[in-house]
Amino acid sequence: MQYIPNWITNSAIVICMFSGTVFAADGLRLQRDGPVARDYLNKLEWMRCSVGQHWESDTCMGEVLMMSVAEANEVVQRVSGLDGGEWRLPTVKELQTIVSKVENRPDDFEANIDLETFPNTFAGPYWSSDQSFYSKQYQWSVNFFTGQRYNRFFPYQKLAVRLVREYKIK
Repeated sequence: MQYIPNWITNSAIVICMFSGTVFAADGLRLQRDGPVARDYLNKLEWMRCSVGQHWESDTCMGEVLMMSVAEANEVVQRVSGLDGGEWRLPTVKELQTIVSKVENRPDDFEANIDLETFPNTFAGPYWSSDQSFYSKQYQWSVNFFTGQRYNRFFPYQKLAVRLVREYKIK
């Protein structure tokens, strides 16, 4: 294995930070482009704001809407034609790719997610598109407070939603 000096690694991180691209410790690459974050590693585009919020002045404004899976799927249908379309609920694995452990979490608490890429993210559970394979009555979610996935919510319960779509090179 080849040794890479710290100054090279640190320089690469600084260059990436200033280019608008974020490289997380787990290899996740996100490029911020207005209201969208592109993950080139997983070939995904994420809405930077949760459903209910809107992109304004380089941040997410407004309140995160809590909704059932059926309501979230209705939102997906309504936004299907926006900005290239094909928005959907992410899988649980996709949601876990944007979990970012917050070191030395302050008392006023922040979500376990890169808040520069996903500002004003609700620090709680978000719906995935995956039904639990343990019990069909539950749906998988990822909690951005704990950074963990759970399959304990009924689809009619109200959770936050963030939409994703496949990234297609134009």
